[in-house]
Amino acid sequence: MKKKIRRLAVLLAFATVFSLAACSSGGAGTSSGQSSAKTSSAKASSEGEKPVIRLGMMSSSDVIPFALINRNKLDERYGFTLDLQVFTSAKDRDAALQAGEIDGVLTDYVGVCMYRNAGLDVRITGITDGDYLLLAGKNTGIKNLSQIKGKSIAISQNTLIEYALDRILEKNQMQPADVKKEVVSRIPDRLELLRNNKIDLVLLPEPFATLALDDGAVELSSANTIGLYPAVSAFTEKVLEKEGRAIRNLYQAYNEAVDYMNSTDLSEYESTVIDAVGYPKEMNGKIKLKKFRRSKLPPKEDVENAIQWASAKGLCKSDLSYDSMIDDVTS
Repeated sequence: MKKKIRRLAVLLAFATVFSLAACSSGGAGTSSGQSSAKTSSAKASSEGEKPVIRLGMMSSSDVIPFALINRNKLDERYGFTLDLQVFTSAKDRDAALQAGEIDGVLTDYVGVCMYRNAGLDVRITGITDGDYLLLAGKNTGIKNLSQIKGKSIAISQNTLIEYALDRILEKNQMQPADVKKEVVSRIPDRLELLRNNKIDLVLLPEPFATLALDDGAVELSSANTIGLYPAVSAFTEKVLEKEGRAIRNLYQAYNEAVDYMNSTDLSEYESTVIDAVGYPKEMNGKIKLKKFRRSKLPPKEDVENAIQWASAKGLCKSDLSYDSMIDDVTS
């Protein structure tokens, strides 16, 4: 019972942290680093210090390599300063990006489509490794995808979560109408509905997916399992023109951080993972990470599929192109 209470407390504490633009329509909250961003940027320009890259994010698994850049002081080695800013709501993060208070964001295909539709020239510069797991409640009796027709699933509407669900269904010869979508904006609420047997299925990012699995939920599929890697890093075109070299160096540091992750026992940097992703401390020793990929641009087909889906939902214009969505900082 005490264990359940501790977990519930953790979920409440992170209730808004995981409202990704891909997972929620936004909400109240504040940035833990907006004021420091302005100070850091002004200091760098006035004193001629190394360029500062201000990256806005929500806590999730795709943050890990960036957190390791700071932990392992790779930004110092590659000649820039990485200012990671964790936001507690997508709305605040997006407002900071539009105001020029941050340079780039960790987001997803659908999120970039929506930025562009809002008139913000944001370009995808690299892939990241966030995943979204389709889970069935432990008491549902559902053990595989063939059993989910007609079942209820908690999602956030017109977001990456819904997009990933639709693609998982499509890859398994099903239609979106084959499940009963129930709109539940807050990720902790979706998890609690699953735990309390109020919903059959959920699609969750980390750390909530691991918490659900630890409680006995059954993994049926995931975005990565079907070859969908929709999480990306992106910067404004204005920043890319001004600090292109520094951002190119950022990805060299990112790749070194990924190589470190893939060749080092997790126990060596698990505390960084717990802090960056937002796992409860009780998950120490239980966390499992897949191999991360080195940064590169996402496949053209994947981005175009997301544009097609987003435009059908009225989230962006159908003539948005792959070339206008990306920027190859390595060229």
